[in-house]
Amino acid sequence: MKKNPIKVEDFSYNPTDPRYTFLSLTTKTYPHGHEDEVLKFLPSLSKDKVGNYYKIIGSNPTTMFTSHLDTADRRQNDTTLYSYVENGEEFIVTDGKSILGADDKAGVTVMLYMIANNVPGLYYFFIAEEVGGIGSGDLADVFDEVDYLKNIERCVSFDRRDCHSIITRQLSRDCCSSEFANALCSEYNRLGFNMKPDNTGIFTDSAFFMDLIPECTNVSVGYYNEHTSKERQNMTHLIKLCSASVSVDWNSLPTIRSFNESLKRIKGFKDFEK
Repeated sequence: MKKNPIKVEDFSYNPTDPRYTFLSLTTKTYPHGHEDEVLKFLPSLSKDKVGNYYKIIGSNPTTMFTSHLDTADRRQNDTTLYSYVENGEEFIVTDGKSILGADDKAGVTVMLYMIANNVPGLYYFFIAEEVGGIGSGDLADVFDEVDYLKNIERCVSFDRRDCHSIITRQLSRDCCSSEFANALCSEYNRLGFNMKPDNTGIFTDSAFFMDLIPECTNVSVGYYNEHTSKERQNMTHLIKLCSASVSVDWNSLPTIRSFNESLKRIKGFKDFEK
């Protein structure tokens, strides 16, 4: 297949253009310690007491949306981006000398699009997910001290490979109810997707909130081969997901799951799959 080099224009904030936003976010990689460098691509955000960034849209939102700012490499790299078309869909890759960082700049792209369209919610951009979920874990530790978390009924992470998963299980535990997963699938599928409940999740930031928030999940954003130099992003899926996520009726999703276990902090996750 023919791969066409991509020249990324000088950055100008335009979150309603998902392709441009994603390409701007992936001109470099951002391993843990470099997250603040991503802020120039983001709207004005607040910083929480443990170092993460967030924005609240609406009054007392009940849904928390999450993505993470760091990438899964040890050293920051500039990237060389290429585009190719396969089966009518556009994919973005690098020249093979670095990861792409679609994990999780794809999720960041979705959330920026939703923010620009004023979808009510608590939007959390976590640090250090790729080195064990430090940012989300630290927030979970002080969860009861944070007023704007008290009404949250669902936590939706945009950080899953492929194009079809609504994750129902992480860390060998159910993270959401079947009713919630099926309802979210139905919302996306009425908008042209083929989402299915998937119990093969491993870990992302929402896992730390399974004993704090009733419904927690992780949604496919269209990346593949994450954590490797063969990483690729289905851009067609990402653009479609951005548009659809604005039209999902988030507040209609059922809150069913209950939990009784005490929260167990999990440290040291590295090179795991999501």
